[in-house]
Amino acid sequence: MFLSAAIAHLLAVMSPGPDTAIIFQQSFAKGRNSGILTALGIGFGIFLHCLLAISGISILLYSTEEARFIIKILGASYLIYVGFQSLLLQDASEAKTRTTIFTHPFLIGLITNILNIKAFLFTVSLFSFINLQPDSLMSWIYLFYFPVITAAWFSFVSYALTHDALGDIFDQYNHKIQFTSSLFILLLGLLILSQAIYGIL
Repeated sequence: MFLSAAIAHLLAVMSPGPDTAIIFQQSFAKGRNSGILTALGIGFGIFLHCLLAISGISILLYSTEEARFIIKILGASYLIYVGFQSLLLQDASEAKTRTTIFTHPFLIGLITNILNIKAFLFTVSLFSFINLQPDSLMSWIYLFYFPVITAAWFSFVSYALTHDALGDIFDQYNHKIQFTSSLFILLLGLLILSQAIYGIL
């Protein structure tokens, strides 16, 4: 069971989404350190998702359509804000002096993940399937394993994106890459927002 859950989690983490987009944006705009701090924030967000899922709180939230709608709206609104603000930053030097909503990359990663509906639904579905007791040993293992692997993966992505071997390429296309990642975040937010609104019509 643990191996299956671990593989499912790794595949979910590696799939493109808001967390991946924010790692790209932070790494290219502010450098490796900001990218890794963002990854740690995402990992802590997964820790909170797992804690809520194991305790049963997430399942209670998921059972109400209003709560799911609010989570989608908040998540979409934040992504739209981050994407729009990032598009306003024309160069990397300006990006280093301005921020999206909070100044610290850790908080940017944390908020992005907390409001990531994909992460919310994944933890709810996974822990509903596993059906763990909150005070069991396996609950503690999952509670720390998933966040550590998540943070490690996104730290690796940030490191790879800012590695010296790719430095010349990314320096040459830095502006275009920043623009593309920021636009992706904005469009992703708009997509989630449209899905949320369409779902209540």
